[in-house]
Amino acid sequence: MKKTLGLLALMTSASALAQPGAQSTVENLTLGELKPTQPALGYRQMDYKQGRFAQDREKLFDEYCETAGQGEILRFDDASTLDDLSSFECKDEVGTHPGDMKTAVRAPGGALYLTDGHHTFSNFIALQGEAFAMPVRITNDYSDLSGMPEFWDTLKNERQVWLDAPSGPIGVEALPERLGRAHQVDDPYRSLVYFTRGVGYDKPATPPPFLEFYWGQWLAERLALSDFDLTTAQGYAEAVKAAAELMVEVPADTIIANTASGPLTAREMGRLDTFDQASLDKLTSERGKLTYAFSVQ
Repeated sequence: MKKTLGLLALMTSASALAQPGAQSTVENLTLGELKPTQPALGYRQMDYKQGRFAQDREKLFDEYCETAGQGEILRFDDASTLDDLSSFECKDEVGTHPGDMKTAVRAPGGALYLTDGHHTFSNFIALQGEAFAMPVRITNDYSDLSGMPEFWDTLKNERQVWLDAPSGPIGVEALPERLGRAHQVDDPYRSLVYFTRGVGYDKPATPPPFLEFYWGQWLAERLALSDFDLTTAQGYAEAVKAAAELMVEVPADTIIANTASGPLTAREMGRLDTFDQASLDKLTSERGKLTYAFSVQ
């Protein structure tokens, strides 16, 4: 059910004046009413969070608090559950940290399209179902546009939609209607890029939209995943190593992505100057991301 969070929405707008989305509002939305603006997810990336949540309950509540713009978890116990939001407490009020919140836009006719947060919300759907509600920051109201063709043109111009599937480019009509693994296909390169963060690249302070997807496209032309055993943490780590080595070896001024707003170089995409072995080793440590990712059955 859509519900504007009244005073909290106004507080969000006020606190965001110095940030992107200063005119945004916050609405409490069930995840099932949000439509995706990208066809794919990184399933192995999602496995990491699911594995982590299963073994580290504090991380689950921390994720909820951060996504709601409430900072970190302040209080929870063994009886705490996402089914009862009063059973735990976040540090701040909803919307206090709007930059941490997931974002959506309103289309002609009122439909809401998610523009950031596909992996996070798909994980919450896996845990809680589509009826689960989360505060979402509505950054743009496009309901006054002439129709959906103008809406999609606007999203393309604003780089708020990703129209490339693992099978190749798609039209907006091929976007799935709902979020989650049951509806969005797997993009293994998207996951691979997620795990190379800190090993071969770091997210820039102001990352371009779809940074990981652009790196994934670049890697897909140079790295055959069929050469690796992606069914084990060690085999996956070998793929991460190969991908990260390609990233750091490419000259910094090499164009990695040609976007609607211009080309992006490896440097602009966060390429590291040297391969980080320590970060790679951490992935398969006892509490490493790949260890958690492969704990999911």
